[in-house]
Amino acid sequence: MKFIFLLLRVGSIVSADYWLERIQHQGLAPFSGTTAYPVFRSVKAFGAKGDGIQDDTSFIQAAISAGGRCGGKNGCTGSTKTPAVVYFPSGTYLITEPLINFYYTQLIGDPNNMPMLKAAASFPTGDDGTGMINGDEYLGSPLLEFGATNVFYRQLRNMVFDATAVKGKVNAIHWPSSQATSIQNCVFNLSPDIDDEHTGIFVEGGSGGMMSDLVFNGGKFGARFGNQQYTTRNLTFNGCDTAILQIWNWGWTYKSLNINQCKIGINMSAIEVGSVTLLDSAFTNVNVAMITGRNDTTGRGSLMTENVNYTNTDVVLMGSDNTVLLLGNPNGMVADSGYANGNLYAPYGPISYDGRDSAYFHQPWTLKDGWKYYERSKPQYQSVNVNDFLSARSVGAAGDANADDTAALNKLFIQASTDQKIAFLDAGHYIVTDTVFIPAGVRVVGEAMAAIIIGTGVRFSNIDSPYPVVRIGRPNELGWVEMSDIIVSTRGPAAGAVLIEYNLHTQTGGGNSVGQIGNVPSGLWDVHVRIGGYEGSQLQVSQCPTTPTLTQADYVNPNCIGAYMSMHITRTARNLYMENCWLWTADHDLDDLHNNATQISVFAGRGMLIDNAQNVWLMGTAAEHHTLYQYQIINSTDIFIAQAQTETPYYQPNPPAPAPFSNLNATIYDPDFEFDCNSTTYFNETYINGSLSELGNPPCAMAWGMRVLGSSNVVAYGMGLYSFFNNYNTTCSRVDLGMEVCQARIFWVGPVLEDSNVVGGEDLDPRLGKNGSHLGGHIGNDLTDISLYNLATVGSVSMVTRLGNDVAAWFQNQATFATAVAVFKF
Repeated sequence: MKFIFLLLRVGSIVSADYWLERIQHQGLAPFSGTTAYPVFRSVKAFGAKGDGIQDDTSFIQAAISAGGRCGGKNGCTGSTKTPAVVYFPSGTYLITEPLINFYYTQLIGDPNNMPMLKAAASFPTGDDGTGMINGDEYLGSPLLEFGATNVFYRQLRNMVFDATAVKGKVNAIHWPSSQATSIQNCVFNLSPDIDDEHTGIFVEGGSGGMMSDLVFNGGKFGARFGNQQYTTRNLTFNGCDTAILQIWNWGWTYKSLNINQCKIGINMSAIEVGSVTLLDSAFTNVNVAMITGRNDTTGRGSLMTENVNYTNTDVVLMGSDNTVLLLGNPNGMVADSGYANGNLYAPYGPISYDGRDSAYFHQPWTLKDGWKYYERSKPQYQSVNVNDFLSARSVGAAGDANADDTAALNKLFIQASTDQKIAFLDAGHYIVTDTVFIPAGVRVVGEAMAAIIIGTGVRFSNIDSPYPVVRIGRPNELGWVEMSDIIVSTRGPAAGAVLIEYNLHTQTGGGNSVGQIGNVPSGLWDVHVRIGGYEGSQLQVSQCPTTPTLTQADYVNPNCIGAYMSMHITRTARNLYMENCWLWTADHDLDDLHNNATQISVFAGRGMLIDNAQNVWLMGTAAEHHTLYQYQIINSTDIFIAQAQTETPYYQPNPPAPAPFSNLNATIYDPDFEFDCNSTTYFNETYINGSLSELGNPPCAMAWGMRVLGSSNVVAYGMGLYSFFNNYNTTCSRVDLGMEVCQARIFWVGPVLEDSNVVGGEDLDPRLGKNGSHLGGHIGNDLTDISLYNLATVGSVSMVTRLGNDVAAWFQNQATFATAVAVFKF
């Protein structure tokens, strides 16, 4: 084994005070039950010393739990009422027991002088379901306190974990997690003795999620990862026995990995691994870069790599039986521009593929920064003085879930732009009755991911007249923005609300490489949409219960229509980077009085619409439970996607799509389900009955996971498109019963047509009619260089519908609970 152990210790350095520690803390939690509830709390204010001598365990735990919060085995399974930032000033914090994280908690250290969490030699060992920080306690196997797939809205960043004094099995972080969660900018120092069985991060479940900018030193495992889907970016592993043990997944995207002096890089040989996507990465002085358990009779174990360099690496890819599949070079470099091992459709298949044909690995240079796809970490403004921040509450916003804060927020953002300040949105519920405008040149930071802009009232009420809650830039406006840790929402019925309208044209200075010349793209990090399902939304169990016995097919309670669209990236938008953004129409009540995440029926028309836009990066995003579609990319070019995730509404097909949004909007190319759902025979094996009723077998009048129309240079590195329910019943997605029949189709790619039925010399399916499965006139039908890698689906008979024809079926690509297609080329 080639092995060098590096122990990084962040020492005391002279640095500026971090603004988050010094800013006036006046954030509110309006539904916490007390006006004295402290959203921000420093662990030192609760008695922690951070001197490396005192046992700080109880004091840190007190800081986490103060205020009657949700967690600590108190019977609470989730809540938005008591968010918190638990802040760690610089220092060394000695702990002797696991720290139990509570719901809706942001654990944040000083990025200028990162605090160290040090496990004492007496720290408990052997329990795999915990860690120095335990993100979700076991109540008894296999029951977690919060449930891995319901752990939302939490962050951990800017910390060093030191477990080197512990002899025995231990995890630095136990992190079962789902959407709107992240770990960023952390270092893990672990024992180099593999008999100690140290792991940096252990994730065994959930539906995530984002991790970025992490360094792992030593350990038997740098990380052990298992989750439905996840995106990880800029992870470095030094001297681990195994850098990453992939214990299970449906899909996992790794970008910018650096694996150094490790025996094994990525071990993905487990039978429950669906797919791994690896981009822009490097292995140096590694014995075996990857181990696969790929079975070429199914979709299981699909692997796709692109732009990966192997230096002084003996074996690039090895089978689980120790068969060498791809040789490396122990004394040189192997540069791999593209490789796939899995089922391929180009566009027809499946072909069991194992190769490096360059035709299958199109890489638009317009989306790259140098040789890598553009990426950018969430800014923390650590070098900015506290006086350069402007607080929402300080300029007059109430944030109390009662006052109308429209004028105050508009004042905040205009003043921040004029004075070149960073707008700080204190925690609170900011009620707005008209559009909040964010001009170019503004930087916005929310507190605790609990700064919520909530649209309500008559301006957002007309289902036939969409109206933005937050507008970022005006059409054709030039400039840039940075926004992070903010939620946009609605209260009560808001059938016309477009929660985020994005218009800005950000100029990057030209050239073939983004970020090298002139300005960088605008960025949204942890900017989420939440429609219903939380205290104060007036779209909860009491107002919007499920209606599985509804017999009037198109009836919907109008008071439960919470939005027209989550996000519209408009035709003037250019150069936008989004990371870890979740557009969620609530399927359950996070603040359910019964405390069991009771399902609800809330309706929102459309998810994310990318409309004639250019240069958009979606890094670890998700859109769920919208009526017509989750993502629609129309007449756009240069779109990068890394692990997009969707879910079809649980209530469909009762009522079927497009109800209650039956007046389709031709100007934004709403899908026409009458065209889409005509009957067809699928490979003479599976009859897709496109009935517009629940009796469809399977139903077709269901929300699309994604539609790509008339667009070019669209590359997707990992997608999970899921349909679990028919009318709240999961029988249709019972893989153990051989069933994936919740809906007929889930992904559509085709042209935007008006008069022609031919694209690229191929006949379109005659069912398309003159409009090519959309409403609206002709703008373009450029369908070039559309590539999907490691597409996973659940519950859909067809995985890909191309030019109106279904070309990939679930039963051809069954992998784990989900399917897997390694490569689809249009």
